[in-house]
Amino acid sequence: MNFLQVSLTSRCNLSCWHCPMANYRNTDNEAFRLTNGRLLPWLEKYVSPEEWIIEFTGGEPALYDGINELVTILSEKGYRGLVKTNGLLPIAKSSGFKRVAAFHQLDNPPKHFDEILIVDKIQRDEKVAYCKEHEWSYKVIGYNDENPDNAFHGFNLCAFVDPHGHPTSCKAAPVMYEEWPDKYALEFTGLKTTACCCHCKAAVDAWRFMEDEWKV
Repeated sequence: MNFLQVSLTSRCNLSCWHCPMANYRNTDNEAFRLTNGRLLPWLEKYVSPEEWIIEFTGGEPALYDGINELVTILSEKGYRGLVKTNGLLPIAKSSGFKRVAAFHQLDNPPKHFDEILIVDKIQRDEKVAYCKEHEWSYKVIGYNDENPDNAFHGFNLCAFVDPHGHPTSCKAAPVMYEEWPDKYALEFTGLKTTACCCHCKAAVDAWRFMEDEWKV
């Protein structure tokens, strides 16, 4: 099983201080913006639904134009994965993609989700209590590179797509902005994979929220 994380957009409706996208949040460039017209053919060409789990993230993926169409079409084609959101804006429920809402603010809790993500050390106890009170399913993930209960993943390969449609082989790779002058970067650069590092936090976090039947 392999892991692909696609940052659909850098746009976000929040500005959380701990956000890993903080340095380039809302630096959206329309010329390099991902679209379903670019993304769907690229996924079908390079990413087999039998071999890959896909996580859509951002920015806030609910701000990606066509998010509902995207998860519906991919679900119908047999793809599975996660949509990592803040849960404040609606994203359609689908058979193949679980909506994982990061619980960022106690005074503005998620509204649209299938499961809750709580970041360790950031009001953890209060958010856990809130989830228990409301009978919400949740998991706690590590802060930065820490894993609160020694979580691990079983992915073989990983790959990433940055918010400007550039495939990279590591989450830590810098956003490349306009390194490629062609706005259709996804159509000719292919999929860049690497052996999935055992310390890859993106992979660890995704593995924790996957359904057990996907882990084969």
